[in-house]
Amino acid sequence: MIHQVTSRGVIQVVSEDRIRRLEICTQLSNLGYTVVPLAEIVLSPAPQHSEADVCVLLDAKGIAEYAFKAETLPEQSLIPVLFYPAFTAGQARDARQAGGAGSLAGMVPFAELKPEDSLESIGRLLDSAIRYSRLSRKCTGLIQELNTRSTRKLIGYSQAIQNLRDRIADTIHLLTPVLVQGAPGTELALVAEMIHDAMFLETRPFIKVNCSSLTIENVERELLGYFTDEQSSYTDEPKWNPGRLEQAEGGTLVLDQMQLASLPVQSAILKIVERNEYLSPEDGLLKKLNCRLLTLSHVPLTELVAQNQFKRKLASVLGETTISVPRLNDRREDLALLTEYLLSEVARSEGTVPKLLTLNGLETLKRHNWTGDVQELRNLIQHVSRVDNSPRLDAASLQPWIGSEALADPEAMVGMTLREMEQKLIESTFARCGGNRENTAQMLDIGLRTLSGKLRSYGYPPRGGPDSKRNFTVRRAA
Repeated sequence: MIHQVTSRGVIQVVSEDRIRRLEICTQLSNLGYTVVPLAEIVLSPAPQHSEADVCVLLDAKGIAEYAFKAETLPEQSLIPVLFYPAFTAGQARDARQAGGAGSLAGMVPFAELKPEDSLESIGRLLDSAIRYSRLSRKCTGLIQELNTRSTRKLIGYSQAIQNLRDRIADTIHLLTPVLVQGAPGTELALVAEMIHDAMFLETRPFIKVNCSSLTIENVERELLGYFTDEQSSYTDEPKWNPGRLEQAEGGTLVLDQMQLASLPVQSAILKIVERNEYLSPEDGLLKKLNCRLLTLSHVPLTELVAQNQFKRKLASVLGETTISVPRLNDRREDLALLTEYLLSEVARSEGTVPKLLTLNGLETLKRHNWTGDVQELRNLIQHVSRVDNSPRLDAASLQPWIGSEALADPEAMVGMTLREMEQKLIESTFARCGGNRENTAQMLDIGLRTLSGKLRSYGYPPRGGPDSKRNFTVRRAA
């Protein structure tokens, strides 16, 4: 018969020796604990206590049967006290049926009680174990709640995005480097921010390094720091500019665009990461690498290794734990929620009312092949919201814009001259506005005369002149 729960806690007792179990149950009950024998939980169809605060194992046979991890199995006279919440009825049945092999191997002893210990000392130790157990459960609950809140930034409830949330939660408390990889346009930086926020509660530094801009000449300056001849108002000594490693002390260092890092830069990073220390130019002392390391790459590092474009050892170190961000094409069921979120985001920044996504507009988005992923969708929503004053986001408003190379690939203009970039922007905007100069000028935020002059210089006929009413070909969604 289970008595009313006392304030001291609930203890579960496991033993093959019924006499010893009854003896310890009586002693613990006299100390003010509620004692629940394991057999009572297993046999009761509706147990009053599905979980206990701690579990007491009375003999080595019980330890061996339930596969508890212990460095050495205690003698018959020792009583391990486990801090982990004890068996539920289902767990106990599973352990019995499986013969105990590895069933609850995560449970480890909190302490060992000896027969010569007094009841008073046993009570103190059990109180400590119970407080530890309750605090551990509370911390676990808070961590789970925090992880849930941090992953709310990931919009959608598809299986792919749920798996991503679970993967992030699994890696938050790992100390090893984490590689976040995904196609261009996927929100790798968002995943890195969520890992940092969940672990450091936004109180520690979050430093990003763009590896595509690092060269063998500036990699040490950027990462380790450097002196400048600029003198401060308080001293005549050169000014010290801390590197990214020092700035990220105690926080997170993000190596962004790692797939674009040159081989010499990779060698310099490998030297630091492999040794987990670096020589500070400020004082000439070796300093430990004291920061969480996250790497972002739009190409799997293993593919680059196979192409001899990336150092195998560095890829192994940085990719010890890997998170793959799913493509938008693989989670089209999230498009409705994601689009509505982006519409609200644009409306807040513009100070307007969010557009209403219509069913035919959603179908248009679902049919499109998102080569630029979430970034392409965000660019599309921003452009349509600025040029179209309609209160709805429907197929008609999306068709002139969807599939634009400039929206799909923001880096498409890299290597072009300023004049070429300007001409491409004006011509593409003019075409997508159907040849309407007023709308084009409004969207580009330039004067109508300026626009007309630019168009004439590109060979377009003057407004109202011959061939000024020509049709413009607009790319449409597939």
